Amino acid sequence: TLPQPNCAPRARSLQQTPNKRPMKLETKPNPWSCVGSAFAMVLDISAADFFGLVGHDGSEIAFPMLPDPMARRGLHIQECINACLKLSYTVTPVELFPVIRPTSTDGHEPCQNLVVLFGADEAANWYRFEQTVQGSAGVLEGIGRRCLHAVAYDRGTIFDPDGDQYVYSHPACKSRGFHPRRAWRVDLLHSRSEEHTSELQSHSFTPYA
Repeated sequence: TLPQPNCAPRARSLQQTPNKRPMKLETKPNPWSCVGSAFAMVLDISAADFFGLVGHDGSEIAFPMLPDPMARRGLHIQECINACLKLSYTVTPVELFPVIRPTSTDGHEPCQNLVVLFGADEAANWYRFEQTVQGSAGVLEGIGRRCLHAVAYDRGTIFDPDGDQYVYSHPACKSRGFHPRRAWRVDLLHSRSEEHTSELQSHSFTPYA
C-alpha cells in the first residue's frame, strides 16, 4: 500500500499561480515510471506523491514474457488524468496526426485511414503541435528508443525524466531517439474556463450550415 500523497498544500499554491512556477527536472525513480514522473513534474509534486494519487506505482509485472521495463504494468493515461482531476487540473489531448477510422466495413474491403489535417498539408499539423508545446505545459507521449516514452514540457522546454532538459524542436527530439505523437495539455480547471470564456468573447463565429 502506498502512503497517502502529501501534495495538497503545494496544489493550493499552484492554484494561485497556475502553471507559472518554473518547472524543475526530476529523474524517474525506476525505468518504467516516465509517465508518472512527467505528470508529477507538471503538477510540481514528487513522483511518490503522484503514485499515491494513482494508488500504485506501476511496478507490477503484468507481462512476464517481456524484459524490463516493458514487463511492468506502468500507468494508464486515464489513471494519470484521474490523479490530475483530484488536484483540479484538466488534461486535454492534442494529437500530431489524428486519424479517422471507419467503425465497421460491413463486409467490404478495409478502408484506408483518414489523417486529419489542420491546413493544406502536414506542415499545418506540425505548426499546431509546436504551438501547443510552446504555449502550455503538460506531457508529451511518443516512441522512445526501446518502447513508449513520455516527457514533461513547459512552454517550449522539455523535461525528460531520463535526466535531460532541452529546448523543444523536432530535430532535438529526434536526435534523442524520441518521436512525440501526442501532447497532454494540463490546465487548472477554473483558469482554463476563464481563458476559454475570454477566447469565445474575442472571436466571431460563422454558423455551420
